[in-house]
Amino acid sequence: MTSKSHTPRPPKQPDQVKKSLFRSATTLLSTGQPVSIGAIASAAGVSKGAVQHHFGTKEQLLAALFDLYMDQFNEALALEDTSAPPALRYARMSLNATSYEDTEGWRAMVVATVIDRGLAARWSERAEIERSLDQPPTVNALLIRLAADGLWLSDLLSTYKIDSKQREELDVLMRELLRSP
Repeated sequence: MTSKSHTPRPPKQPDQVKKSLFRSATTLLSTGQPVSIGAIASAAGVSKGAVQHHFGTKEQLLAALFDLYMDQFNEALALEDTSAPPALRYARMSLNATSYEDTEGWRAMVVATVIDRGLAARWSERAEIERSLDQPPTVNALLIRLAADGLWLSDLLSTYKIDSKQREELDVLMRELLRSP
């Protein structure tokens, strides 16, 4: 009887593999590269089968990544002053530079909602839930939310450079606008 010598396999680390897949998908999305199971696998240094094992499809991977960022969004929003009107809390989150520590990831989420209409619908549903908190709903509150979304996108794309003094001034203007009928 002969015994074969074999090299032991390294222990499986599913959480690290998932994080690597998320990072790879994020990089591909945020840099405008094609996003496929093969491209994600290649960027993560794993097989296509590993991607499919953890997520099934590209759409399921993007949905899981979307969930991760929605959790971050909800956590950031929860840190805002609960005594402020909902639209102002939403806007302050956009004014708060720390909300954008992961600009690559949020940029990837914008791209993901463009290429996956299901994710876009989920984002719209979340926005409508958030907007329903404005009681009574006013055009001024809507304007503040739209301005906050524009500021958020500008920050992600580095469209305008807005310093902390300007952010403070915008906060004052938004508070005044919410006090107006």
